[in-house]
Amino acid sequence: MAVQRAAFPHSRVTEESYWNVMNAYPYDSSLDWIIESSSGELVAFCLIWFDEVNKVGLLEPVGTAPGYRGMRLGSSVCKLALNALYDKGANTAIVVCTSPKTHAFYKSIGFESYAQTKSFHRLKTQK
Repeated sequence: MAVQRAAFPHSRVTEESYWNVMNAYPYDSSLDWIIESSSGELVAFCLIWFDEVNKVGLLEPVGTAPGYRGMRLGSSVCKLALNALYDKGANTAIVVCTSPKTHAFYKSIGFESYAQTKSFHRLKTQK
């Protein structure tokens, strides 16, 4: 949890909500990957959700603690997770990202842009 909070300080994830995630289908703990520093601090992580029927994995969430960014730990942990996903029989992996910074990161580890999502919000109307 500490590395997730460090990577995403505005996240609403709590210990309880994370346990709920871990108990949800199709969560598979063998697709959780974490890198630990030599001092024992958890510094980067990647979780993959695997759809066994369609052989597709979704990387989410992926993060690195701020003091360890720029060391390629995020790409390393993703590659480890992707190898495990391949070993499970996946033939496709996807990510959903909205920031140009994350686009560059995922492209650096072999992902290609495939589709874009547009968000629509309806404004409340005044009476």
